[in-house]
Order: sequence, then C-alpha cells, then structure tokens
Amino acid sequence: MNIFLSNWRPHADGITRDTEIFQKALDTLSQAGGGTLVVESGKYYLGGLRMGSNTCLWLSPGAELIVSDNYADFTQAVALSRAECSDRAFLYAQDAENISICGGGTIYGNADGWFSSSVDDMGYRTPAEQRPRMILLENCQRVRLENICIHHAPMWTIHLVSCSQVVIDGVTVDNDLTMANTDALDIDSCQQVHVANSFFSAADDAICLKTTDKPAAIQRPLRQVTIVNCTLRSKSCAFKIGTETWQDIEDIVVSNCTIYDSNRGIGLISRDGGRLRRMLFTSMTFECVAAPACHWGEADPIFLSARRRNPQIEPGEITQIQFRGLCGECEGAINMHSETPSMINRIRLESIQLTQRLHCHGWQGNYDIRPPCNPLSPTGMGIDN
Repeated sequence: MNIFLSNWRPHADGITRDTEIFQKALDTLSQAGGGTLVVESGKYYLGGLRMGSNTCLWLSPGAELIVSDNYADFTQAVALSRAECSDRAFLYAQDAENISICGGGTIYGNADGWFSSSVDDMGYRTPAEQRPRMILLENCQRVRLENICIHHAPMWTIHLVSCSQVVIDGVTVDNDLTMANTDALDIDSCQQVHVANSFFSAADDAICLKTTDKPAAIQRPLRQVTIVNCTLRSKSCAFKIGTETWQDIEDIVVSNCTIYDSNRGIGLISRDGGRLRRMLFTSMTFECVAAPACHWGEADPIFLSARRRNPQIEPGEITQIQFRGLCGECEGAINMHSETPSMINRIRLESIQLTQRLHCHGWQGNYDIRPPCNPLSPTGMGIDN
C-alpha cells in the first residue's frame, strides 16, 4: 500500500506544522498492515512522529522535514532510553519490525533553535537542557536507513537501541561543529548491523558503539557490526566504542574508512564491566588534529582505556583487537592505558604508518586520559558517555 502525502493536503510551506497530517498517514498505514508513505518535494515543519511495523517513510528528492524547536512538540512517545536529559525523539519506533526511512530527501534538525547564538571561549555554543534525538528506534528488527541526509541535529542524530538486522547505506549526517553532544550515529546494544557508504560529521562522536544503562527488557550485548567505506569527521572521537559498557561489545569489523579533521581517531574505552573483544580495524586512513581542551583527547590516532567509573565495578577487559593497514598523520600519539594490570591484552598492530606533526597549541606532548571516570566527581569536563 502506498500513500502519497500530497493527497492529504499538507501545508508544505516549512512554517505551518504538518505533524497531525503526517501522523494520520502513518497510522493509516499501520492499521492497513503497513506500506509506504511517499513524501513529495516540499518543506514540512514537524513535531515528533511515531512509526509502526512494516512501514517505509520515503522522502523523495527535494523533500525536507524541518524539525520543530519546541520540546513540547515531541509528545508522541516517551522513550525507554535516555540521552542526557532527553527522553523524546523526532522519528520514533518501539518494538516494531520492517522499518525503513529512505528515498533521497533531507531532515533538517533546526539546531540553531536549541543552542545559544554565540560561542564560548572554546568555540562552542551552549545547548538547551532538553533536546530531541532525530531518529530513535528501540527494540526494532529489520531496519533500513538508506539515501537520506540529516543535518544540524540538536542532539544525538541516529540512536539505535537494542535493534537487530540493521542496514545503513548511503546516509549523510552533517552536524554543526560548534554544537557538542550531537553524535552522528549511536549503535547501542544492537546485533547484526551493517553500515556502508556513508558520511558522518559531528562535533561529538561520529560513530559510537555502546551499551548504555537502560531497562532490563532492552539490555543486551552489542555484537556483529560491520562498518565499511565510510568517511568520518569529529571534534571528539571519530570512531568510539564505549564509554558506556554495561554489556559486552564484540565481533566488530571496521574497514576501508577515512577519518579526517578529527581529534581522536579510534577510541576503545571500557568503564562499566562489559568486555570489548574480537575487533578488527583494517585499511583505514586518518588525520587527527587537536581540538580545544574541552574535548577529551589529544589528537590520538588510537586510544585504548580501561578505568573504573564506579569504584565498585571492575572495567571489562579490552582483548583480541587487531589494527592492520592504518596510515595517516596526527598531532598526538597512540595512547593505551589500564588502571588495573592486564585489562588491555592481546592487542596487535600491523602495518601502521604514522606521521606525527607539530601543532600550534602549547600542550603538545601531553597525554589526555579522559573521559572522566566518575560523573559525580569528574576528572575532566562533561558527562562520561
């Protein structure tokens, strides 16, 4: 079943809310057992939407979804998972299957409405306390995100929580580099995920694999993730695993990716008891440039860290990790440290070509072991996530 949004007479002027029309169309598909909502070219101003099973949101080329800058417009659902102080999202699904968002259109996150207009001394803008994630899927199966562009997200852009059989292909996320905590892609407790041919750029992590603290019903390990042919940029860490590691993270392959204009390149950070193991990083290029001091890291191309966040919880070991065929330039150095002996073991570096270059900041030669380990008494700035 196909529904063409134009038949529902949306305003499509980018100013007047079309939320109710969109939601009615999506609900009609759900009641019919599923189908495709075809969104034709136009600008659609929207609050939060909820998708059901067997639904494809097809954003035609020229279609732009403009996200509301009012948190009260995201009442379609309260998420099980939280990100900072956020339990809301723009596009949301829970316990659904066969979900697709594709077609060549654009989602504009309207981030200027959620951040201060001026930058601080570090070059960053102050965010509102509560901001919606752009795409949040919880406990969904058979998910496809393909050929869409999301830019200027005010919060985490794509957050996949406890999903399985996920394909992300040809996706662009391009966020404002003055806006912190706008991760491009967060893969959280998912299994069987394939990411390919995509571009991720954010002031925070470009791609982050994690197992957050969440309700037991959706708490599970993260495993079987492949990421290929992607380009990453980040003022924080371009590809990060952790710091939230409440369950094991294992069987990860990252290949043929390019990291540029980034602070940290690859970061594996163990804090909460889950093990990080059986991972391969191969055929990657990098350019690591030191970011302002508010960001964790010192232009490290590779960063491995096992430290306690909670004094009562031993961090999980980082083991059976291979780095092979990596080359690039950096202003920092490879940094591996473990608070407890032997928590980092069986690490193999092979065919690594590293050129270190000077930078203009006075702190070159220092090591930065942040993120902090106790959010209640942090050793550095920010929330450790």
